[in-house]
Amino acid sequence: MKTAISLGLLAVALSGCGNIAAVKSFNTPYGSPTSGDTARLRVIADGMVRAVPGKDCVDWYSPGAGVIAVPKEGFADRNGETLGMPASAPVAAGDAVSEVLVPAGKPFTLHFLDGGRSSYNSVTNCLGMFYFVPQKGADYEVVVRGYNACGVDLRQLGVEQPVKTTKAEYCSAMANF
Repeated sequence: MKTAISLGLLAVALSGCGNIAAVKSFNTPYGSPTSGDTARLRVIADGMVRAVPGKDCVDWYSPGAGVIAVPKEGFADRNGETLGMPASAPVAAGDAVSEVLVPAGKPFTLHFLDGGRSSYNSVTNCLGMFYFVPQKGADYEVVVRGYNACGVDLRQLGVEQPVKTTKAEYCSAMANF
């Protein structure tokens, strides 16, 4: 009997998953830190970029986790925000761009999803999950592409070498919902 009740509750809970915009990780904007050491991050993307501050894994229930930029309407975003960062990479037509504060000295996980639009492989989405540790007062820029190539370029502005990133995983099986 307990199994039947548990399965019934699970079915009810998952019935709302048909509307992807209703999923927390798509309808919550990223929350910039309001205190502590920070760095600045510019995001340029042709797909959805979400972030999880203070973690080296993806967990959409973490404080501040949410969407930074997405070119498609209907999702939470911080598109068009600017912090006056120096210009760097060119922005293609249709890209979403946003500049946000990020916590410094702690892992900062970025998650990119192109929504199945990438042409390199029509079977899978371009999905990238990685983290880096921003330095206090530094300016960073990440350019993510999914249409013609699944790629990420993260650089500290004013520094010639790319920033070291580490592949991220989900913190738990339920962290993606």
